[in-house]
Amino acid sequence: MLVTAIFLSLVFILLGSIVTVNNAKYILSGYNTMSESDRAKMDVAAYLRFFKKFHLFLGISLLTGFLILTRLNHNWASAFIILYPLIAYAFLIARGNVYYHGTKGQKAGTYVGIAILLVIAIGTGTTLFSSFRNSEIKLADDYLVIQGMYGFKIEKSQITELNLAKDTPKISIKTNGFAAGDYAKGSFRTTDGRNIKLFVNKTVSPYLLIRTKSEEIYFSSDEVSSAEMYLRIKYWTRE
Repeated sequence: MLVTAIFLSLVFILLGSIVTVNNAKYILSGYNTMSESDRAKMDVAAYLRFFKKFHLFLGISLLTGFLILTRLNHNWASAFIILYPLIAYAFLIARGNVYYHGTKGQKAGTYVGIAILLVIAIGTGTTLFSSFRNSEIKLADDYLVIQGMYGFKIEKSQITELNLAKDTPKISIKTNGFAAGDYAKGSFRTTDGRNIKLFVNKTVSPYLLIRTKSEEIYFSSDEVSSAEMYLRIKYWTRE
């Protein structure tokens, strides 16, 4: 995530520098769709001074905040670099109205943009809150259920191997999953081309390895040890 934070920081700083009075009507979002009469009602030079300062501050504060939060909690740090820009851009849109002296209808459109960003931020925050939780394993008579995000059911008859693994395989990409902070959940592809499923808290090892006739699943949680879960499932498969 450090690479992502550095990349986003540089993008925001660069974005604040490339927009000028001369090219704003082509690349500045919102301004580039205005009619010439509406553009005349906006103090674009003053707005761009604010725009540049805003993005410089956003880029620096994003990286600084991430580095500080990383020392406290990896999950907070990951959520920060996702949610902070959304909230910051809502402020940018709201503040932009100060530099426009046109119709109330044009200004009203900016509040729609603010509302959309805040709804996205709330929805994303809710999803992150659910994601930054341990997955759980529940045992039924004939099947095992991994509960939580991307969870699924495994028939007892499909399990071919149980083991404890010191590490998970090296991951190339996630194909249908979530990976941020201390957690990885869902489907991933390894660097050697295998498709696996992870339901792991990366701060906890060893990992419980469950192989079925078609899948390879890794699990860990800070609420129950992998060794204890291994024994539970081992006993359950013999029943």
